[in-house]
Amino acid sequence: MVVSGRETLSETLGLWMSYALDKNDQELFDKIHEQLHELFLENDGFVHWKLTEDGESEISTNALIDDLRIAEVLLDAYNRWDAEEYLETADLINEYLSSHNVNHGILTDYYDQEENDASSDITLSYIDIQAMNKIAEEEQLNGQVVEETMRVLTEAPLDNGFYPSSYNVVTETYTFDDEINIVDQAIIAYHYARVGQPSVAFLSFIQEEMDNRGLVRGIYDRETRDPIVQYESPAIYGFLILYLLEINEIELAKEIFERMKAFQVTEESNDYYGGYSIQNGDTHIFDNLLPLMAEQQLEQRD
Repeated sequence: MVVSGRETLSETLGLWMSYALDKNDQELFDKIHEQLHELFLENDGFVHWKLTEDGESEISTNALIDDLRIAEVLLDAYNRWDAEEYLETADLINEYLSSHNVNHGILTDYYDQEENDASSDITLSYIDIQAMNKIAEEEQLNGQVVEETMRVLTEAPLDNGFYPSSYNVVTETYTFDDEINIVDQAIIAYHYARVGQPSVAFLSFIQEEMDNRGLVRGIYDRETRDPIVQYESPAIYGFLILYLLEINEIELAKEIFERMKAFQVTEESNDYYGGYSIQNGDTHIFDNLLPLMAEQQLEQRD
């Protein structure tokens, strides 16, 4: 897979680790784990969320959602392959989150090293209940902090069937965006689904869109529930498939999978054969990695 530009994200790293684990490929997992230590992870457990093409960091913040994903997959890998170094790395990352990313007793989006301060907001799509529970069971996160953070999501109100985008831990208020980013809604629904909650209102919305339009757009108006952009995204479809598989909506997942495949390069003679959304030799890593993960999990259901 060839992608123009060389900025590297901890989000990408975590998703690759998840893919390697799902594939049961410890050799690939070890290579990614090595990159984590060499490029992203500081000795104190701070994980740089973005690196330049030179492998340097020009930002001073971490990203809660990426660190949770990496820590969870490390614990899963430890339980599968019994490699102590995975557990040690997870412990290091989680210790940093516990001591730096907590504000008013709740985990928040990021910690800024330069400002020596944690964010006052938590993005709802960052709250991965299953990941936090798993980490807390290993006593790598404070149980009370995890409980209070999860409460932000479980007590979140809906507006016209959509979740809020964020919660401010200081003012104790939720924020709804007028423009609804479907990928964020899909991630929230996926996190809910992993603990047995189907997000019925969101499921109904996605079913209606597929029934009426045969597709799902990227952004919708919160009040009218109409799309305000024309684009579709393989990454959005990938997250929707993962969500639907979690709640056993297999037929709808397959329907969305077929729509997603319309964005795949199918000409075998093409240098980008098998890739998604290639334009002028460029694409987005998430428009390729998430469909790959979704396809892999869908195949495991068949």
